[in-house]
Amino acid sequence: MSHERQEVRHLLVLEDSEGRRPILLEAATYSIGRDPTNSIVLHSKMVSRQHGILLRVTSPETNSHLFRLIDGDLQGKRSTNGILVNGQRIVAHDLRSGDMIVFGGDVRARYLTLTNMTDSEFENFCRSTDVLGFLSKSTNPFATLVPLGDGNIENFSEAALVRLASYPELTPNPILEVDLEGRVTYLNPAAVMQFRDLQQQKLTHPLLLGLPELARYMKQTQEKVHVREVEYQGRIYEQSIHYIYESELIRSYVMDVTDRKRAEEQLRNQARREAIINRIIQAMRTTMVAAEVLQITADLLLEALGSTLCLITQTAAPDTLTYATRPQVLHLPGSLISLNQRAIAFFEPALSNGEQVVLATSCSDLPEPLQTDLRILDVHALVITPLIYLGQLLGHISLLDCEWEPTEATSISTNHSQLLQQTLPKSWTAEDLSLVKTIADQCALAIHQAQLYQQVQELNADLERQVRARTAELEQKMQELERLNAIKDDFLSTVSHELRTPMANMKMAIYMLKQFATDDRQKRYLDILAHECNRETELINDLLDLQRLEAGRSQIQQEVIDLDSWLPSALEPFHNRMQQRQQSLEIVRPPTLPPLLSNRHALARILAELLNNACKYSPAGAQIVVRFEPIGGDRLQIQVSNPSEIPSEELPRIFEKFYRIPNADPWQQGGTGLGLALTQKLVEQLQGEISADSEAGMTTFTLSLPTASGDPAA
Repeated sequence: MSHERQEVRHLLVLEDSEGRRPILLEAATYSIGRDPTNSIVLHSKMVSRQHGILLRVTSPETNSHLFRLIDGDLQGKRSTNGILVNGQRIVAHDLRSGDMIVFGGDVRARYLTLTNMTDSEFENFCRSTDVLGFLSKSTNPFATLVPLGDGNIENFSEAALVRLASYPELTPNPILEVDLEGRVTYLNPAAVMQFRDLQQQKLTHPLLLGLPELARYMKQTQEKVHVREVEYQGRIYEQSIHYIYESELIRSYVMDVTDRKRAEEQLRNQARREAIINRIIQAMRTTMVAAEVLQITADLLLEALGSTLCLITQTAAPDTLTYATRPQVLHLPGSLISLNQRAIAFFEPALSNGEQVVLATSCSDLPEPLQTDLRILDVHALVITPLIYLGQLLGHISLLDCEWEPTEATSISTNHSQLLQQTLPKSWTAEDLSLVKTIADQCALAIHQAQLYQQVQELNADLERQVRARTAELEQKMQELERLNAIKDDFLSTVSHELRTPMANMKMAIYMLKQFATDDRQKRYLDILAHECNRETELINDLLDLQRLEAGRSQIQQEVIDLDSWLPSALEPFHNRMQQRQQSLEIVRPPTLPPLLSNRHALARILAELLNNACKYSPAGAQIVVRFEPIGGDRLQIQVSNPSEIPSEELPRIFEKFYRIPNADPWQQGGTGLGLALTQKLVEQLQGEISADSEAGMTTFTLSLPTASGDPAA
């Protein structure tokens, strides 16, 4: 075994599911993968069968050789899960001593160049379970370890050297340590690669800023872990800070959370967008007043986008202005309103086409008047979004961001100092402008709905005015008709009363004349006079009775009527009359009829009117049928049918006063048109119902009256 020291040895310290092992790189080419035929076999299912290639190449700078790591094979086929070197995905990479390599995501390796080691030392090194514990001080090649003393590389401790192949050295996440004095005691390779200026900036670096003060605070409060976020060169890092009490060191684990933060921000923006739109839609559902919806919209936009002022104008009502301002703005500046109006007028063609106008002081192509106004009024940005619905411009939403608005500030307090971080109002992003356009569409819809609602309200108000006017006119006419009807009733009542006295005298005179012997001619004339006198008396009585019933001055007293004993005598006169007219009367009834709760005189008059009409309007030889049928246990139905037909268009009017069916009296028997009207009123007084039906040459009047069954008086 040689005791001569070799200048350079290339070593790959590999760690997979089979454990950790060192591989001395002496050949010119190595294939790396899961397949057993590879030069270097990686034991992991996440590794491709042919995952990578190691090629030995000569460095033109030092005239010494190094190894180049290539992802995939030499034919250009890449591995499935890729290769990371120092946290960065590579296709080809020239390895340097200390490079950390990750194959497939779970196999880690460290590339080392070892100098001035004898064969014996190297053999003991490779056999050692501690792997790196036998490295001599003079052969330590690692620039990632920070010396504890005055910078002399020989002052590394043996424990520090062991870190080389440990987890902190292989992890792709930066790890760093500082002491309470702020001196950096350890940086892992990932920290060195990602933060190359960390040792130059020292405590002014964002990752180290305030760490000693924070550590003393943690020591006093016994806080074990403190997590904070640090922004550095456009990336966001989550720094987990641990205070190690035994060694009084501050260890930080750093993780790049930029992508996660951006995704979270996108989710927050999406949630914010949906929440704002939902609140506006909810406002539209609960009110049809455009001013209320627009005020809610202005407040929400001001809150969501952090602008200074939000103005919403309506084309149909230019003097109506909806706005929301920051609490610092006590009064709405008229100069900003004027600026907004001038900008809307200048860009009216673009706004009418639905374009969103964005103005900023940094824009060099703005018209000079507007650019001057923006600068004088300290307006940092102005965004005007048109409110368009169905191609109609209904208004505008304007957002103004003014530089004179106070900035917000957040601070972290410690025992010895205060770390201040100012947060300026953020610039509006494309997503913000898209949100404004989406909200503008909802506002345009709200204004359109409010306009339609206002039109409907105006139409309803006009219709109500017309209805009230028409109702008042009808009420006036009804009052006039009622007055005329009252005059008519008074006239009929007066005339009827006045006519009864002379008619009674005429009947008495006719009776006295009949007591003396007269010839046949005189007797015939006296009979005619007596008949006509009776007709006039009946007419007058009908008028008086109907007038009393309509006025409610006549109340019929009800009584229990035994139809079985009363009915034959009530119908007897009609048998004789119909025989004289060569007609027949048929009575259809059950053997026993229930007693009626009615009035004898009124019931007799009703039957007389119905039978007289049937007899009057039926031809000779006709049969008239009267049916009695109990229904429902407490009602009696009476039907009077005769062979004649009433036109269907005349049926609704047959119960009107003085109404007579045209051309329905071929025998010219005359009539007043009061009989059926009086009959209907009498039926109503008896708590009954009457109706008429006429078809197929037959007319039937149906009468329904209450029976006395169940009545205590019965």
